[in-house]
Amino acid sequence: MRYYSLIPGQRQTGPWTLDELKSLYLEGSIGPNTPLESEESRERIRFQELWHRLQGGAENPAPFPEAEPILRPPGFARRAGEDLQSLTPHLLVPWAEFKSGNWLRHRRAFLIAAVGLMPLMIIAALGESGNFDQAYWAIALYFSVLWAAFFYHAYPAPSVNLKDAAFCFFGSALSCSLILWILYRTVYTYTPAKHLLPWLESASLLKQWFAFVFAVGVPEELCKASVLVLMFQRKDDLLPHTILFYGLLAGLGFGIYEGVRYQFGFNWDYNHSIKSYYLLNVLRLTSLPFLHSVWTGIAAYFLGFALRYPERQRGLWICAIGLPALLHGTYNTFSRSGIGVLTAVISVLALNLYLAQSMELEKTLHAGRPKSA
Repeated sequence: MRYYSLIPGQRQTGPWTLDELKSLYLEGSIGPNTPLESEESRERIRFQELWHRLQGGAENPAPFPEAEPILRPPGFARRAGEDLQSLTPHLLVPWAEFKSGNWLRHRRAFLIAAVGLMPLMIIAALGESGNFDQAYWAIALYFSVLWAAFFYHAYPAPSVNLKDAAFCFFGSALSCSLILWILYRTVYTYTPAKHLLPWLESASLLKQWFAFVFAVGVPEELCKASVLVLMFQRKDDLLPHTILFYGLLAGLGFGIYEGVRYQFGFNWDYNHSIKSYYLLNVLRLTSLPFLHSVWTGIAAYFLGFALRYPERQRGLWICAIGLPALLHGTYNTFSRSGIGVLTAVISVLALNLYLAQSMELEKTLHAGRPKSA
């Protein structure tokens, strides 16, 4: 005899034999109280009653089957709790690892933390107490270290030492400001060169460009180069790549010092909104010091050859000061337009191209050297 299952809320299924109903029960599809209906007599009976009725006349009646517990997947809360319980030793401070001291060997982690958190530490130490001037200088020094590390890895140079690097950086930052202060109050005040400064505000782009090249670019590049000359006089065995690196640091020192000094007055006077003032301050600590480094790096490139080939030093000196001053003045003239960005790109490209063809220039200069009698 077969039976239909009548699960409430579902369509009837079957008909099923007793063995099939037992299988359905064991797999959890029906329960002991699931109503069944006979295929022949339409009698309704629960599965458990049907089982006992059919086993009543047997000599060895089979016990009512025990359904295996249904293993339902644990809920989200239970699973999340189990996960957190297993992760707790790792989420909390792992004292075993801390006590071992092995974590102190991960220097890269400390370096990343220093780079990322140093500005926060500076502001917490100086900004909250109102020492904003000191905070400005500390942030500037922070960016200087980042740029110097970048230059060291981008332009690897042998025989570089920290003492000479500091001399170029701080020497350029301090001496150039004094030299320019004297220059603008003497040459540009009591000589015909004084007529160039008003051209910086001229409506004529040609006059602006001329003034920025000869009244700004030439003096500043000449001052930065003077620091390198002092370095060359103290050391006569510097390699071209080493000279280039020191030139990058000299330009960086001047650019950072100029950037901080401008933040205290010129930047605010030059801009008429807090947005432009903020953006200019950011540039004064990031891209503009980088550009000063590039221009001084170009100067150092030619000055290094002037040191090695004194018979060609006049032409090399003109290239060392003239080319950076030309790029410097052109950028200043068009700094707020696409031409300024293009000039900056050309400056970086020129530095790398000069460095790439240094061997060819070396051969040219050496071939033109007069033969000794």
